Amino acid sequence: MQQIGFSFKKIILFLGDSFLFFASLYIALLLRRSDIFTFDYFLDHLPRFSLIYLFFIAAIFVAGLYDFPQFFLKVRRVRMIGYVVLAYIFVGITFFYFLPSNYTPKIVLIVQTVILFILLVLWRTFSDRLLRVQYKIKALLLADGTESRELASHLSLSDYSIDVSSHLHTSFFDNTVDPKETLSSLITSSDAKMIIADLKNEKITSLLPHIYALAKNSIRLQDMDALYQYIFRRMPLASVGYSWFFEHVSLDTKVYEFVKRIVDILVSLPVLVVWGFIHPWAAWMIRNEDGGPVFINQKRIGRFGKEIHIKKYRTMKFSDSGLWLGEKHNTNTVTAIGYFLRRTRIDELPQVLAVLRGDISLIGPRPDMLPFAERMEKLLPFYMIRYAVKPGLSGWAQTMMHTPPQTVEETTERLQYDLYYVRNRSFFLDIIIILRTIRTILSREGM
Repeated sequence: MQQIGFSFKKIILFLGDSFLFFASLYIALLLRRSDIFTFDYFLDHLPRFSLIYLFFIAAIFVAGLYDFPQFFLKVRRVRMIGYVVLAYIFVGITFFYFLPSNYTPKIVLIVQTVILFILLVLWRTFSDRLLRVQYKIKALLLADGTESRELASHLSLSDYSIDVSSHLHTSFFDNTVDPKETLSSLITSSDAKMIIADLKNEKITSLLPHIYALAKNSIRLQDMDALYQYIFRRMPLASVGYSWFFEHVSLDTKVYEFVKRIVDILVSLPVLVVWGFIHPWAAWMIRNEDGGPVFINQKRIGRFGKEIHIKKYRTMKFSDSGLWLGEKHNTNTVTAIGYFLRRTRIDELPQVLAVLRGDISLIGPRPDMLPFAERMEKLLPFYMIRYAVKPGLSGWAQTMMHTPPQTVEETTERLQYDLYYVRNRSFFLDIIIILRTIRTILSREGM
C-alpha cells in the first residue's frame, strides 16, 4: 500500500463527515414524515440546514478531530464528538427558533442530532482501520542530538509510513576509511528505501554528493529539519543559528502587518465592551478574596526587545518577576479566584488595551517579563529571535501546550513552537491559532 499522507486523510474524514451530516438529515426526515417523504421533500430542507452545516464542520475542526496524528484516547474522542453535536444543536435551535423564520423543525433537528452522533462515532472508529498505514518505508537517519532521537522514536507510531530502521550519528564515520562506501553498505544491509539527513550538520555536508547520487537507485531523500517541522509543528533548535534569522525571518510584510493591525482593532473594540460588563464582577471577586489590588502592571518585552507595559487582573498573591510556580524560594501562589480567571481567560481581558495601543497583537508569541527574558536569553541560544515579530495574547505555543512552561525544558519546547510561528506566520496560520484558542477556552484546558 502506498503512503497515505495526512492531507489525504483529512480530506477523507471531511468527505465522510459531510456525507454523514446530510445522511442523518435524510434519515431524520424519513423517520419524521414517512407518509409524505420524497426526495424533493429532502431537497426543500437542504438550503436551511446547509447554513448550519458550515458551523458543524468548523466545530469538528475546532474540536481537533482533523488533527494528525490523533493522540486522542477513544473515550476522549467520543466526548469531543459529543461536544460537537451539542454545539450543533444549540446553534440549530438559535437559528431556527430565535431568528425570524416560519420554519421550526423541532423534532427533525433533535432526531438528526442523535443519528449524527451515532454515525460519527461509528465512522471515526471505522476510519482508524481504513486510514491506517499498512506498509512502512524503511529509513536510515543520519543526524545527531536529542531532536533526532525524538524524531526516530516518534516515527514508530502507526500513523506514519516511515520506520527508522537505522539511526547513525556522525561519529560513526570518524574511524571509517571510506565513509561513502560504508554508507552504501549500510543502506544495502538494512534494506533502507529512504535517507533522512540533517543537512545543517557539517560532517554530513561532505556526504551530500554521494547521498544525492543514491537517488538514482530509487532511494528517497528527506531533510530532517523539514520532516521534524511537519510532524511536530515546531522548529528543531539544532537548525537555528544566525543565518536562520536572515533566511527565514522576513521583515517585508507590510500588507500582512497592516491587515493584521486592522483585525486587531476591529476585534478588540467589541472585546472592550464585553470587558466593561465583566469588570465589576471580576474586581469584586478579587477584592473580596484577600483585599489585595485588582490589577498588576508588568514590564514585558515587545517586538525587537522594546519594553512595553501590560495590565492584567491579579491572579496570584502578589506580582512577581516571571518565576516559575514550583521554583525554589518562590512563595507566590495562584489564588482561588485567580485560578478561575485563568481557566476562563478573563485575566487576559485588560490586555486588550495593549492591543489597541499596538504594543501587542491578538496573535503572536506571549511577551515575557523583562527579568525572565534576560534569564532565558542566557540559558537558551537565539531565544530573542521570538521577538522578531510582535507578541500576542495567544500564540502557536499556547494552543499546542496545555500548560505554561515551568522548567527550562518546557520553555525550550515553547521556544520551538514560537520559532515555528516566526518562520511560517501567515493569515492562514493565524486563523488556525484563533480556532484552536477557542477550543482551548471552551475545553478549559491549561492555565
